[in-house]
Amino acid sequence: MKIHALVLGFGVASSAYTSLLDFNKVETSVLGSPFDKKKINSCKKTRKEKGFNLKYSKKIQFFNSEELNKVDLGTVNFIIVGTNTKGIDWAINILNKIKIDCPVLLITKGIANLKSNLVPISDYFFTKCFNHKIIMSAGPCLAKELMNKSHTRTLFASRNISYASYAKIILENKYYHPEVTRDIQGAEICAAIKNIYATIIGSAIGQVGDLVKKKQDNFFNPSSGLFEQSLKEMKLITQRFGGDVTTVYGLAGAGDLYVSVLGGRNAKLGSFLGKGFLYKSIIKKQMKGITVEGAEVVKSSGKKILSLVGDKKLPLLKCLVNAINGNKKLIIDWKQFTI
Repeated sequence: MKIHALVLGFGVASSAYTSLLDFNKVETSVLGSPFDKKKINSCKKTRKEKGFNLKYSKKIQFFNSEELNKVDLGTVNFIIVGTNTKGIDWAINILNKIKIDCPVLLITKGIANLKSNLVPISDYFFTKCFNHKIIMSAGPCLAKELMNKSHTRTLFASRNISYASYAKIILENKYYHPEVTRDIQGAEICAAIKNIYATIIGSAIGQVGDLVKKKQDNFFNPSSGLFEQSLKEMKLITQRFGGDVTTVYGLAGAGDLYVSVLGGRNAKLGSFLGKGFLYKSIIKKQMKGITVEGAEVVKSSGKKILSLVGDKKLPLLKCLVNAINGNKKLIIDWKQFTI
């Protein structure tokens, strides 16, 4: 069957998956959100993304959000949603407008507020969108490495595993290796909250203790201790949202947390917090204009997660909520860790 993919939103992750579709010779239409106009217009002219050293073939067509009528919607049979969390409602409105009943892969990760309750993004889609053929992508996938065709393993989760398998057939190739699961709740919660814990582990250089003279040479023990406690807290949160705890120890949990600590924006924020900088100062200076998903989840959902699970069970999250929401120094109490 010939595949025509529609990509909604054109952020960094969408660029990576568009390059993947291009490598697989899949006809693809990219519809930028209202915030992607400059990037879309540039790609229309040059078929290149200079910042990522990407060059697209003629199988990839680019459209601005107001050019939806120019897309050959009658042949679309696979959709990828790659906006940031702020663009979710825009993507849902597009899906409800075009009413194409095909599998939809969400590469957007996060937790949403629905009727005063915290829900995974997929549940938000199930409630707001006519299309229920939802697949969630989770797991260790740095966009830059995917663009550079580094071997990458991810997890496709869906309530109906046949939809996840459909996405796998389209996207799998010699360097991209997705697995499938029915545990969409667990995969999605892990995908969202690992950003929180990557921030905490990234702060390890500032958590080595007052007795250490050369902190930059002595932070691997603290980092490991924070990693272990992070997995414990992720397990408790995943359980509370109805996910399978074994998912926490797989690609969507431990795997994704590991890669985020090594090379993500969340860990970078953590490094500044660990050095004693305050959150509001960091986003105005060192990380100005950079969206840090873990911080967004903390601001929108941190307190609610603490109330749902219990702040005594989540000492790391409690410390980060105080640091980000309260704009205070990140101070971790090692005596409060759970056994």
